[in-house]
Amino acid sequence: MKKILTLALLFCFVIAEDEFFEPTTSLGGYGEMHFDMEANNGDGKLDFHRFIFYIKHQFSSKWSMMSEVEIEHNMVGSSDALGYKGGYVAMEQAHLNYWNGTWGWKGGVLLVPAGITNEYHEPPTFMSVERPEYSKYIIPTTWFDNGFAFYGKMGDIHLNATFTGDLVGDDIAKGIRSARKKGHYSTANNWTKTFQGAWIGMTGLKVGGSITMNDAPATALAATGLDNCGASGDQACNNAITREAVGVNLAEFNATYAANNLYARVEYGMIDYTDNLHQVMVDPDEDVEDDEYYTGEIYEVESSSGYYLDLGYDIAGLIGCGDDTNLYLWMRTSAYNKDDSDDAKEISLFGVTYKPMNNISFKFEAGTAGDDDVMRVGLGYMF
Repeated sequence: MKKILTLALLFCFVIAEDEFFEPTTSLGGYGEMHFDMEANNGDGKLDFHRFIFYIKHQFSSKWSMMSEVEIEHNMVGSSDALGYKGGYVAMEQAHLNYWNGTWGWKGGVLLVPAGITNEYHEPPTFMSVERPEYSKYIIPTTWFDNGFAFYGKMGDIHLNATFTGDLVGDDIAKGIRSARKKGHYSTANNWTKTFQGAWIGMTGLKVGGSITMNDAPATALAATGLDNCGASGDQACNNAITREAVGVNLAEFNATYAANNLYARVEYGMIDYTDNLHQVMVDPDEDVEDDEYYTGEIYEVESSSGYYLDLGYDIAGLIGCGDDTNLYLWMRTSAYNKDDSDDAKEISLFGVTYKPMNNISFKFEAGTAGDDDVMRVGLGYMF
């Protein structure tokens, strides 16, 4: 009993607060608009892609609350109501946070700490108009879910252990993007476990990485295709191949250097799967004989991987711009593969990013993405 009382008193002492602290509430957010000149067969697409609103309340010197609501593509509604595909709205963060200057805890709707862009995706924090495709198809930005996290620092080393809801095993297929529950009635049969570390011991340099693991709950598969089983959904075909989960193991490395007019960022990630089996079923009356995935045969995706490398140089000082102005000339080389048994999609971009101040950016990029030409302009801000 004495030990329990001692631990309770120690806990109360650790989280004790300053009685004279004045609570504060702050607002923030970001927005970005893109003009894709090659979209719609060259007719172009002008899209106000995102607007995000933050609310943070500081209850005390150690306790706070953070929330983030995102609206995408300017208009939210059903296709029937709007006459076209509507946008998207989500609560991407809503968590209670405790931080004593050395270690902390938070619980609620959290960002999964995998990769740089998933945690820091405000438009002025990356060079390109769109987020890197790697950060869409390998690490699916934005990746968030219900859960809790423990984090802290030891000198120049920062550590984070985050536990969030399960992925959806049946929806993994080629990558985990479509398998995110996004906090909507998430399950926690196995928890998605992410362990992250980073080193910031050199001015302008951050090096880090993470591993993420989950046995994503999944259902059984039919053993054979439409030819033998009849129409899609025939009960005689169900549960022929049993499985309880699809194993997901993601490992990623990242590094960013931004100092002395230089900018460099690299991210690499690989996902290994187990029992990632899929079978696409369709209406038997459809003419799909030329597509192997519609034969009902089961196929397996064993891994996904990708990377990108950005290199840039700030020429603002060379042409007499102000001290708070940045003008980056940059290039990107990238490749990713949602199924490593297929050929990778390669991306090469060249661009210009102008920042009249740190929180505002104007961007232009051109190049190729696979067989497609790319030419985009964009603007973004954060506040």
